[in-house]
Amino acid sequence: MSEIKSALELALERTADVKGDKTRLDAHEARQAGMRLAGRFLEDQSVDVARELKQLDKQKLKAAKEGFYQVITSHLALPGQESDVQRLNLVQRGLQAVIRDRRMVEGLMEQVIQYLQQYLDTKNQLTERLRQQFEPRLRQKEQQIAEQTGRQVRLDPANDPEFAQALNQNLQRLQAQYAQVVDQAKEQLDQLLAASK
Repeated sequence: MSEIKSALELALERTADVKGDKTRLDAHEARQAGMRLAGRFLEDQSVDVARELKQLDKQKLKAAKEGFYQVITSHLALPGQESDVQRLNLVQRGLQAVIRDRRMVEGLMEQVIQYLQQYLDTKNQLTERLRQQFEPRLRQKEQQIAEQTGRQVRLDPANDPEFAQALNQNLQRLQAQYAQVVDQAKEQLDQLLAASK
């Protein structure tokens, strides 16, 4: 009977080495502090990131920068609307707070912002072009419904399954094409962050 261990005993055995590794715990806490700092910065642009990072202990600075960077780069994604593109200027400022080569960050982010603005414009043009293509079909469907029911009906392309399928297929291709550039930019930023340590 003494061979059977309780769940608590097993858990304590598994976590015994976690308690003893103070440097890992400190790094985790510093990373979390960096993430919180990024959240505050994204909500309030007056937060002085560089000053707050300088106040940290040297051993915790690297992990805090990594946490900050992780949150900031999570906002580097394909935009859904115009405000998402505008928010990238804030992302750039955040990156410049933790990456030493500010000019490289500025040049890279200018290209990314321009590219993502182009993505958003292309996406909107694609959607409008498809709407125009499906408009005659919908008018024909409206006429058929009116003849069958005796009532006038207005159909919206967004509610048409054929339109939704065509739009989805085209948007997936567009997103795949532009997502590659975002991934490449993140890789370059990773390298710049690594060089800043």
